[in-house]
Amino acid sequence: MACASDRRRAFMDVEIEGTPAGRLTFNLRPDLCPKTVDNFVALCAGTNVGIDPKLTYKGCTFEAYSGKYTYTCKGNGKHIYGRGKFVERDAMSATRNGTPGAGGGTYYGECVDLMKDENSVVLAVPIAGPGFGSSRFAVVRVGESPGSLKQRLLANTMVIGRCVDEVSWETLRLMTVADGRAKIVDCGELDSS
Repeated sequence: MACASDRRRAFMDVEIEGTPAGRLTFNLRPDLCPKTVDNFVALCAGTNVGIDPKLTYKGCTFEAYSGKYTYTCKGNGKHIYGRGKFVERDAMSATRNGTPGAGGGTYYGECVDLMKDENSVVLAVPIAGPGFGSSRFAVVRVGESPGSLKQRLLANTMVIGRCVDEVSWETLRLMTVADGRAKIVDCGELDSS
């Protein structure tokens, strides 16, 4: 388990149809997947927009909520490490986690107790499939999902952090019931204290 000083925190202020919906706050795990967390934080903070204006999440939207316990943002399709796809293979080797059940599968990064953690909301990036290796990420309500879905929601992803506060959960609830898409209007890195 990482010390609090090893953690990083990021935020996203979200609006729906021009109305503020709240803030998502993420506790990140750079001790498990440092390059992936660095990429996520840099895109939140917009530290490289001078190099390329697409290197930020600000202004990006979440895909329309589909009732599958996942809120996905494609970002702008870029990452901070240059051209091509980016996958942190060393972290994958060190943090492989299996999912229980017949559907099975593998996910990487922070371990999530899929059967016991009822409040688990995680931040995951794809390591295979559409949008992997760029700016795509998903906020996944694993704890609230039905048992038959738990084993598939995290397959082929790297869990890089969690939403652990009530404000984030309320923001996700508003995103769930909204008719319009949620848009990231501000984002950045927070002090980790």
